[in-house]
This record gives sequence, structure tokens and C-alpha cells, in this order.
Amino acid sequence: MMNNSFVSTVIEVRRTPATAEELLVALRGDSVIVVEEESGRHRLPSGAEWQLEPDCCERVLIGRLDGSDCSLVSLPADLQLPRPLQALELRRARLEFDEAVEVAVCRAKELAFWRRNHRYCGSCGRALEDLRDECARKCPACGAVFYPVISPAIIVAVTDDEGRLLLAHNAKFRGMMHSLIAGFVEPGETLEEAVRREVREEVAIEVKNIRYYGSQSWPYPNSLMAGFTAELASGAPSPDMFEITAAGFYTPADMPEVPPPGSIARELIDRWRNNFSGRK
Repeated sequence: MMNNSFVSTVIEVRRTPATAEELLVALRGDSVIVVEEESGRHRLPSGAEWQLEPDCCERVLIGRLDGSDCSLVSLPADLQLPRPLQALELRRARLEFDEAVEVAVCRAKELAFWRRNHRYCGSCGRALEDLRDECARKCPACGAVFYPVISPAIIVAVTDDEGRLLLAHNAKFRGMMHSLIAGFVEPGETLEEAVRREVREEVAIEVKNIRYYGSQSWPYPNSLMAGFTAELASGAPSPDMFEITAAGFYTPADMPEVPPPGSIARELIDRWRNNFSGRK
């Protein structure tokens, strides 16, 4: 019986065939390789289902999932997948996975990005080596140690004095989808200061009563998204017309298209919508 848990471990590069019970988080771009069950749901393949050649791609132990070893596999773009394996877009896959599998996949995605972009020492240029006792890479020449880089970001649900929600269209969004104000934390900032700055920069309003809501791993490619709620303090939404091209306060009855389920943005939007009662 599965215990639905994921426990992270130190990184261990493996050059032997995967065991039958080993679970594989195999990534190809922004897709994860899965097995489709008769029910139509998807799950991670095991070593018994996929006999990968050890020298075809890097395989790295990242933890234990439901009691079995769980390894990251970074696949080349042209690798042919045997049946019944298939590539599933990561955002869609996350909607189906339970929490433990989602944690494993997010960890794998961020570690794959880090390992790909931190192969050499930033101080002297020598090739880095994996440490055996912690999740880090070390330069054998100058001794510099490099840890996985996580980029914190904030996202905030801002309401006005009528209880309406601030939604904005980012120039990078498809169609006219709107979402919450979000952005990366700058050096030296607290999370709350980042909330104030991002809202001010993108839509020229001030906020108050900032409250922490929750967080979500966002491996696109290596973020931790911290969610907040806040209230309008002053001003009217005025898009910067660079990053944000439209913004306004909405009720549930007139709101535009919003992100699909699976993100903390949608979670905050749904929470607001379910509790909306009009003027405070």
C-alpha cells in the first residue's frame, strides 16, 4: 500500500540500470513522461516498465516516493518513447498528480534546470562535482560550493472597498486571459515589500493589510510563489502598458477569463469568488 509521501535525499548520479521498483521523473522540455492507466489517469513509470540504458541520459536520485527510490531523468529532445509511455505537458500533469508526486516532479524540474545551468564554477571555471552529503555541487579546484537556486516570487489578490478583485492582462498571456499581479522579489526586499512594489509598478495603486496566504512550488523554471491577499489603499488601476496592458476591479459576474485550475493564482481567485459578498 502506498503511503503517499515524498522524502527528498541528497543528489546521487546513477550509472546502473534502474531497479524494477524505482520511479522515474523523466523530463523532456516542459513535459513529463507518464504511463496512461485504463481509467485515463496518468502516473510515473517504474524501472520495470522502462529499461533505460544508463548511458543514454543522466539519471539522478532525488528522493523516495511512496517508499521507492525516485530519480530524475533528463531526456534528449529526440529520444523515442516506447509504448505505453507518453509525454504529458507538465502543467496538465500536475492537475492529476497527488501532492507527493507533485512535490517530486517539482523538485526534479528545478534540479534539472539547476544542474543544466550550473555545470562549471562561477569563480574559476572548473567543472563542478556533486557532493555526497548534501544537495550541492563543489569546485574541486577552488572549493566554492553551489546550492540549488530558488527564485522567490509573490502573487497577490487585491480587493477594493466593494470587495471586487483586481485582475490584469499581462502582455505575455494568451488571448485576453487576466490574472493576479505577480513578480519576482528583488534583493534586499521582504515579501511584503515586493507585494507593494509590484502592484505600484504594474498598475500604479497602493495596497494595505497585506496578509500571507500560502505558497506553491513553481518550476518554470525555478520559482517559489508566495501568495498574499491585500486591500486597495489608494489610487485607481493604471496599467504600465509594458508588462500589463489592461487592469481593473471585477465582480464574479463580470470577470474575464482567468488561469485554469492548478495554480496558486486560480486558488486565490476561487477563494475570493466563493466568499464574495459585495461591498464590505
